[in-house]
Amino acid sequence: MLVRDAAGDPVRRVMGPVTEGLHRVTWDLRRPAPDPVDLSPQGFTPPWAGAPQGPLAPPGDYTVEMALITETGVEQVGEPQSFTVKPVPNAAPGTDFAAATTFQAETADLLRRARGAAAEIGWVRDRLRHMRAALDETPAAGDELYQRLEGIEARLAGIAGRLQGDPAPGRLNEPSAPSIAGRIGQVAGGHWGTRQAPTETQRASLAIARGGFERVSQALRVLVDEALAQLEADLEAAGAPWTPGRRVG
Repeated sequence: MLVRDAAGDPVRRVMGPVTEGLHRVTWDLRRPAPDPVDLSPQGFTPPWAGAPQGPLAPPGDYTVEMALITETGVEQVGEPQSFTVKPVPNAAPGTDFAAATTFQAETADLLRRARGAAAEIGWVRDRLRHMRAALDETPAAGDELYQRLEGIEARLAGIAGRLQGDPAPGRLNEPSAPSIAGRIGQVAGGHWGTRQAPTETQRASLAIARGGFERVSQALRVLVDEALAQLEADLEAAGAPWTPGRRVG
């Protein structure tokens, strides 16, 4: 099921079952969640932890169309249907729903990129763990490769600290400066449940987070594309066992 706005732009895709019988699929009036895709088996989920959510879609006219997608092609099911999302009755007169939606879209995009960077940091850490184990099994690798790996780990820790903050003060219930991800999360958590305009504090906080993230993102790109890639190439040249993320040959 694909939901489009009045301009015909896609807003949300909602998947449903394709088995025989009568089925009901519901759109929650939200845009897609910006969280990274996670296909790992779900363990225990506390009752207060809900599924990832995107910001609310603004009031207005929408259409919904259904299609059955298989390996043989796409089959349209029925005709597109129109409907209207109405604002809540107690919305303040003159509320600019479009402005709120634009700000939420900016927040969602920055949150998507920040959480993607956090996931990539975790992936790089896993690659480094495998590379350290591979070095131990590579007699031809010199001590210089160990030293470079240590340096990459230190740089990665600095990037992670700027993006996600230092977890130590939180464990000790001590105050700390807001991290980039923390600022974005606070804005999303405080604004995505409403269609009202953002506050000046929220706008300022998002602007600070955006500037900080651009610097962090650039540092991460340089580390992965240059330092890590070169270390992996040198591991390959030394005949090290294969490690995740490394090209062979």
